[in-house]
Amino acid sequence: MPGNFVFTQDNPENLNCAGEPDILEPHMRDTIKENDILIWIYNMIDEAARVDFEFFLKDGCILCKLMNRIKPGSIPEDSITWEGARSKQQNIKNFLEKAEAYGVAKEKLFHPEDLLHLRNVPRVTRCIYALAKLVAQDPNMGGDCPKLGDEPSFMKEQKKKIDVPGHRDTKDVLAQLTSEKPKEEKKMTKHSLYK
Repeated sequence: MPGNFVFTQDNPENLNCAGEPDILEPHMRDTIKENDILIWIYNMIDEAARVDFEFFLKDGCILCKLMNRIKPGSIPEDSITWEGARSKQQNIKNFLEKAEAYGVAKEKLFHPEDLLHLRNVPRVTRCIYALAKLVAQDPNMGGDCPKLGDEPSFMKEQKKKIDVPGHRDTKDVLAQLTSEKPKEEKKMTKHSLYK
């Protein structure tokens, strides 16, 4: 019966990397987490997505760069290439191997085909999200290491005071009003109509 689907070892698409039944289905995408991950990646390696989440990560190069930012030299730079399906698959496998070694639980990992063939993007999201959470807890990363939920680093740079003609900052106005200046006597003048 089509409605009664059973998870079995014969159906590997529904098993996670630990060989357990996976509740994440391909249609269960979380765009909020995907956007948080894209911002986190931008803050970590200064690479902005110019395409959708899955296509930005599909060749595995960004993931390898990310892993090298987390653990410098963990994936040799000369082995990261985007030419050909085999090299893309190798990039993804290298990332998954290093992510697991870093501490991402096996059941949070994804299969290379989940990303390479866009078979199950929610698994990819779950894995990178788990990695980001581990990085946030890693004392070796330092206190200034970007975290999930941080605003993009280019937004932080724009918090400088911007002068807008004709606009005064509320703090400046309050400071001017409360500062003690000698009171000037107002000179009363009549309006020109009253001459």
